[in-house]
Amino acid sequence: MHVWLHNIGKNNKELQRYASAGLAVIMLIWSAWLVGKIVWMLPADSSSVVTWKPSASGNTPSHSKELDLSNVHQSHLFGQYQANTDTKPKPVVQDAPKTQLNLILVGVVASSERNLGLAVIANRGQQATYGISERIEGTRAKLKAVLNDRVIIDNAGRDETLMLEGIDYKKLEVSEPRRAIVSNVQGNNPASAEDKIETIRNEITENPQKIFDYVRLSQVKKDDQVIGYRVSPGQDPELFNSVGLQNGDIAIRLNGEDLTDKDSMGKIFQNISELTELSLTVERDGQQHDIYIEF
Repeated sequence: MHVWLHNIGKNNKELQRYASAGLAVIMLIWSAWLVGKIVWMLPADSSSVVTWKPSASGNTPSHSKELDLSNVHQSHLFGQYQANTDTKPKPVVQDAPKTQLNLILVGVVASSERNLGLAVIANRGQQATYGISERIEGTRAKLKAVLNDRVIIDNAGRDETLMLEGIDYKKLEVSEPRRAIVSNVQGNNPASAEDKIETIRNEITENPQKIFDYVRLSQVKKDDQVIGYRVSPGQDPELFNSVGLQNGDIAIRLNGEDLTDKDSMGKIFQNISELTELSLTVERDGQQHDIYIEF
């Protein structure tokens, strides 16, 4: 009995030893599997992936730089786009047909500079002063050119003539170049300034509207409101200079009429045939000056 119990105890020890060894192997295998799974679940290291870049031929610096294309862009290899703009002003048809619009040309202030002409035009009893390219109230027509006895208007793309009130329409005559006249009077000396001024005064006395051939007025606006008329010398500066006017003066009153009023020029032209003198109030360097011109 004692021997049998001894054998059973010995066998149990052998079984425990084998069981412990087997359990250790199982734990080792399971641990290895678990570590492998954890490794596969980790994110890949992007820095370890090397992107292929082509190597530049020739001798290049060891450090890389981004390609600068600014010089290529600025060289305009295929040309540079330019808008097709025509800056030339459209020619004025000076012998344009008479307009059929019911307008009255009260007065004009012609200028050797095409864009400085002014016209006083009445439409349905309302007078207003217009500069070049301004639309005539109550119509779609625009003032295009101002001549001595007429204006040219652009009526829906068609040039038309509006004559001064009281002057019949006729086509303009093409003037031939004047030839120089040689005179032996007074040893062929030019006329003095006094003689020129006297001649101009006589001319204005016969036709007072001629004053605007020697004293030019161009409308000045601010915020779409007339603030006066810029004064400049006309075809002969003798009269302009002799009365004390200066180029760039802003006329604000003419014979008592407020030139900031849009109807003032119309009133002046209505009575222009009766003028015997011209009284101008001008602004110059922030101060007002009164100028008198007697005919």
